[in-house]
Amino acid sequence: MDEKLLQTRRRFIKAAGLAALGALAAGATGCAAQNPENDAATSADQIAWDEEFDVIVVGSGAAGMAAALTVATEGEGARALLLEKGSSELGGGNSIFSSGVIFTGTDKEALFEYMKELRGEFTGTPDAVLQAFVDEIVHHREWLNGLGATDEQLIDYPTNDPEWSELPHAGSTQAIYFNKEDPDGITHVVKFLDAALKEHGDAVTRLTEAPLTALVQDPDTKEVLGGVYEHKGKSVYAKASKGVVMACGGFENDDLMKQDYLSYPRSHPAAAVCNSGDGHRICGKLGADMWHMNSFAGGWNNAIKLDESEMAPYRMLKKNQGISVGINGRRYYMDWDGSTMYKDWTGTDLSLNYGCRHGHQNVGGDWATIRQPGISWFVFDSNGLAKSAYLGQYASSNTLMTQTQVTESEYDVDPVADGYGYVADTFEELAEQMGVPVEEFVKTMAVWNEGVAKGEDDRFHRPADTLVPIDTPPFYAVKCVPEILNTDGGPRRDEKGRILDYDGNPIPHLCSAGEFGSIWCDKYQGAGNISECLAFGRIAVRTLLSDQG
Repeated sequence: MDEKLLQTRRRFIKAAGLAALGALAAGATGCAAQNPENDAATSADQIAWDEEFDVIVVGSGAAGMAAALTVATEGEGARALLLEKGSSELGGGNSIFSSGVIFTGTDKEALFEYMKELRGEFTGTPDAVLQAFVDEIVHHREWLNGLGATDEQLIDYPTNDPEWSELPHAGSTQAIYFNKEDPDGITHVVKFLDAALKEHGDAVTRLTEAPLTALVQDPDTKEVLGGVYEHKGKSVYAKASKGVVMACGGFENDDLMKQDYLSYPRSHPAAAVCNSGDGHRICGKLGADMWHMNSFAGGWNNAIKLDESEMAPYRMLKKNQGISVGINGRRYYMDWDGSTMYKDWTGTDLSLNYGCRHGHQNVGGDWATIRQPGISWFVFDSNGLAKSAYLGQYASSNTLMTQTQVTESEYDVDPVADGYGYVADTFEELAEQMGVPVEEFVKTMAVWNEGVAKGEDDRFHRPADTLVPIDTPPFYAVKCVPEILNTDGGPRRDEKGRILDYDGNPIPHLCSAGEFGSIWCDKYQGAGNISECLAFGRIAVRTLLSDQG
């Protein structure tokens, strides 16, 4: 074999992925091959496959479930292997933690224009990819109904306000979700997909605690032949006659990748527990190009215990009841993370509006994810505490809707007793406990309270209806670090869901879906991630089943 085509064992192993083959696989993963013959394999044709499927799907969140169901329902007898790294069949990524709302619509032309408006000047996402997404999302209800979802289960979302209603074609958006009052417990799209998969056990083999450790690629054709995964202490070699769909989410749980691509030296994932970038590294071994690696949702700050032993629950703080300061004792942004994604901004100037839309905030008239400092402090007073500034164990009571409202606290909570912050009767004493410059912090508080008195935040233009005085002791400071909701970056994909190499060519028999190389690159439409999971889960499998992969 020509050296250029990876003739040596060493270069073949590199093409195979992280785990490699044979004895080196055992050294890399700690697991011996299930079939001892594979310990000596030096080329693709020497692999003794332990099992064979038509399609292997990696990751059992919404994208992976949608892909597996497409194999089962459209594959004409095809069989799929659905691998999940975590211990739950509902996946260890973001899907099950999401609202479960699904972005859809009926007007393809208007939806396509809206997607281009959201993309803005980030032209690396081709029109063809956006068009493929739009062409598929209009069929979400039809597809789910075809799997058995009833009109009582799958209903219209009660509000139809688009996240970016200032944009010309925002009115084209619609949303559906599963009834939270469903008597059978099908209250979330992931739960529905799980139930549907249980009806197709003959076509889909589901494994948990079975992480993919490598993809096996033919060094001549570059075709992906299958994968290697760990299960019950063994490395299993699974052939995929049609191909592999990578639906293994982002890298919210990998600190180094967040440092490299998001410039966050420290941050905390809001939801996912298994999204640690495994798939990115595996596909990188095969020459996959990457896109949108700095695109993500989140980036607000949330409470962490003073000893950093525990992160606070999602939305434990109501930011409209205080301000945020950095380690220098100064404010550094609008410091109000209240979500305005469901506010009707139609006919207004986007560059002058405010709030937080999945982490995007107004920065000089543009909307971007603000880079939060590694440590910040949320400061409020006794009146703020009485109005739910800190919710402690009752964080779940703070919803997307209520976090922008002033709500009297129904709970007896104490951030100091819980280990999240400090309390003091003076700003000087509080600053000393926080470890910030006393003079700067005292000045910050004076300037803030003066602005509140005149009804104007002339520093950062925080909306007047969120200006609250911080003047009634005792005063509180809660320690915070950045919180990441989900990342979008991963292998570049085309309109057929195929993963592309650095030359822009599809890597044969390798596709992706969901947040693993997501299409979102600038502004994000709420419910768009789940929508993308369903859309490209179907697109990717149809590509492989039709032999176009």
